[in-house]
Amino acid sequence: MQNFIVDRWLPDEDSSVNVKSEWFIKGLFLYEVVRTYNRLPFALNKHYDRLLHSAEYMGVEKAVPDFDMLVSLVMEGIEKNKTNNELRIRLVLAGQNLLLLYEELPVMSKDIYELGVKVGISPFHRPSEYIIPGKIKLIGAPWSFLTRTKLGEYYDLLLLNEKGEVCEGSFTNVFLVKEETLITPHEASGILPGITRENVLNLARALEMKVEVRSVMAWELFVADELFLTHTSAGIVPVRRLENKVLIEEFPDGYTRILMDNFEGYVMTREDNWKGIKL
Repeated sequence: MQNFIVDRWLPDEDSSVNVKSEWFIKGLFLYEVVRTYNRLPFALNKHYDRLLHSAEYMGVEKAVPDFDMLVSLVMEGIEKNKTNNELRIRLVLAGQNLLLLYEELPVMSKDIYELGVKVGISPFHRPSEYIIPGKIKLIGAPWSFLTRTKLGEYYDLLLLNEKGEVCEGSFTNVFLVKEETLITPHEASGILPGITRENVLNLARALEMKVEVRSVMAWELFVADELFLTHTSAGIVPVRRLENKVLIEEFPDGYTRILMDNFEGYVMTREDNWKGIKL
């Protein structure tokens, strides 16, 4: 794969950085992960806004190119990396340096959609918005990194904050359904408000589902009728088991199934997901 490293395109084997750089030593890495649909970058404008927001917090916003320039670079990389598969693109701000890292999007097993996945509760905690702004997306955030070391048989582990509120997984957002209401933790609990999460909320409202974005306590997960996760690479992932609680006996149904069946068509036709991209 060809990657954009600071100011030039380089193949994987030559894509290196100076390990004595201040930003490397101090771990000043901000990032976003973008996927393609039909080889077009999905919701690039939203990822751009979030990267810029993170950069402003860290005082490195001058290193972020304008949106039109980013679109041009991302599309150039897609053209250089010809493949029959979709791509996953990491937008990395390393101090004052922009990196665009390309790889093929992993093909998800049909089993995760047809059978669901097993999740658990992380032994680690994520700070709420009152302690650390949730929108800052740093490579190597300790709560996420440590949680991933404990995944084992689990697809993901859900993090609670210091008050026992549900936040998110190590790489996912979480939704539950209870009494025909779709519920997800609000930003104040300490979450990265995912782009896929945003689209699921908009889709649910378009389908006239009752939606609540609020504080969610851990016990609520164990009395939910349905649970599912969302993230960039896989979209909507139904949860079959939470720890030892079985949520799906056979196949996903209810709100989870309705949202899964409508998700891709919805995101492909929603104009604000493709702002600045020539379709």
